[in-house]
Amino acid sequence: MNIVSWDKFRRQQHGEYQLTILPSELRLGDFVANVQGLDESTTFPAKGMRIDSFRDKAWFQDNCRQVVIDLERCQNRRAEDSEATLSAAGALPPMPKEFDALREHEIGARGMIEAWQVYRRVSLVAQSQILSFHRHGNVDVSDAYDAVEELDDVISEHLPELLWLARIKETSRYPFQHGLNTALYAAGFSLAAGWESKVRRAVTLSALVHDLGMMRVSLQVIRKNGPLTAAERDHVKLHTRLGHELLAQNDGLPDAVASVALCHHEQPNGRGYPDGLTETGIPDMARLVSIISAYDAMMSDRFHRAAMSHQQAMGELWKLRGQQFDKEMVEAFSMFLGWAPPGTLMRLGDDRLAVALHTRAGQTRPVVRLLHRRGGGIEIGVELDLADSTTDEVSKNGKRETLLADGSHGIKHRDLTRLLPKALVGINVGEADESTPAQARRERRNRPRIDAPKGTRILVVDDALTIRETLRHMLTQTGYKVSVAQNGEDGLIKAESEQPHVIFLDIVMPDISGFKALRRLRSNKATKDIPVIMISGNSGAIEKFFLQRVGADDFIGKPFGRFEVFSAIERLIRSGALVQRAAD
Repeated sequence: MNIVSWDKFRRQQHGEYQLTILPSELRLGDFVANVQGLDESTTFPAKGMRIDSFRDKAWFQDNCRQVVIDLERCQNRRAEDSEATLSAAGALPPMPKEFDALREHEIGARGMIEAWQVYRRVSLVAQSQILSFHRHGNVDVSDAYDAVEELDDVISEHLPELLWLARIKETSRYPFQHGLNTALYAAGFSLAAGWESKVRRAVTLSALVHDLGMMRVSLQVIRKNGPLTAAERDHVKLHTRLGHELLAQNDGLPDAVASVALCHHEQPNGRGYPDGLTETGIPDMARLVSIISAYDAMMSDRFHRAAMSHQQAMGELWKLRGQQFDKEMVEAFSMFLGWAPPGTLMRLGDDRLAVALHTRAGQTRPVVRLLHRRGGGIEIGVELDLADSTTDEVSKNGKRETLLADGSHGIKHRDLTRLLPKALVGINVGEADESTPAQARRERRNRPRIDAPKGTRILVVDDALTIRETLRHMLTQTGYKVSVAQNGEDGLIKAESEQPHVIFLDIVMPDISGFKALRRLRSNKATKDIPVIMISGNSGAIEKFFLQRVGADDFIGKPFGRFEVFSAIERLIRSGALVQRAAD
């Protein structure tokens, strides 16, 4: 066997289907083509090596930081078709010459409402993943796949609406909104590229979870207003390894997805981190997600700097293409979004404010809606097509449109989103939401409360002791018999053995999410008919729709009081899911 020094071997070019993983992820039958972190005095076979025994795997775990496997030569990782192989390896199909998908659709009122519902459902999953990863270091792979599949199913019908929604940004919600927005852009780009569904979903999933490692970085460092010290920068750089290592431990998550978390800060010029890989060593999906992630980050207000406009962010990507970012992918991403994608704020040549809706086929300048201030709020005005020569009067003074950063002039994109459907056809997003809590409370006090019979069995499943004991105290005082479980698995066991009349179920728990627990409850004949009230920190009306869609009967948000808890029970009684207590 011919052997070469590590210094010489590490210069050999990677093959098309090679994947970088941790030694602990090796399987029997894997073919190791390259290694990283090997002591220079140690040699490695130039032709690579197959893992034939656990002793072979243990050697790599003891001596290497990472290994590169050749998927085409691995005995138990061969894909069934070329597309699956590409996805598994983090490689992508070729880029098309044109990206016209975004200019083939126009934003409509009904489309915005439908897209809003999808956005809120996927947003809830993204938030749940962030909280679970932060608390317990794991993600619910089933929930992530469900969210990605739903997004992939609707992106072709609602592309401009979903990209409009990707402009919703709040600094306090950046951790989960960043992953969500990156996933929206990735899903849209993959669709515009004409890639098959398997590839699109792999890219979107990678984008959704690529930055979860930041949940293990010090909040004090993340929220620092000034420049970071060298030690703080090194600390932040750890998030790629932390994210990769924790994601790699989740069964069912593709290796390529975890590799994107590891490599999305690598740069073609070799100056990235954590391993200083060059262009040929960075997986395609990581190079693409790197660009989209950077774009969304630059477009967002951060603790250390203000948000950039679309034009400024794309200018940075363009300036750094071929160095920090893949040249071909930056140019493709620029073609995909165009000059002013949906939701872009701008100042017209006559200083009026406007927001871009969409750009029509064959045009470069968008259709916009004028924005007007009324009192302390904003109103959406008439439509202008900037591609129409008759609108050149807006620049008769020689000035052209100026693109603005999201949030400029105090205009919140979430507010524009609620106003837009009504401006288009007189329908408002969220118009059918329930009455205000204060009004509902007043109505409730004016009539007798409706309760279930004393002795009604209620199971509370929540990992927070405070929540468990608060609900136990409230419900016991009313005569209910309450039992508790501190995680999802214990809750499922108690649900089957105790047969409660109703279950309060938290969404984010250390072992399995509330979504997964709910699916298992509904698939078990012994528990499929038990009413379930979900608990979450996000209490929007669309979340309630989603929870009912996946099998829950009701929803209460945190923080909650007696009113919210007993109103949920009353709704179950009125629906016939629980029996009403007889009058004393």
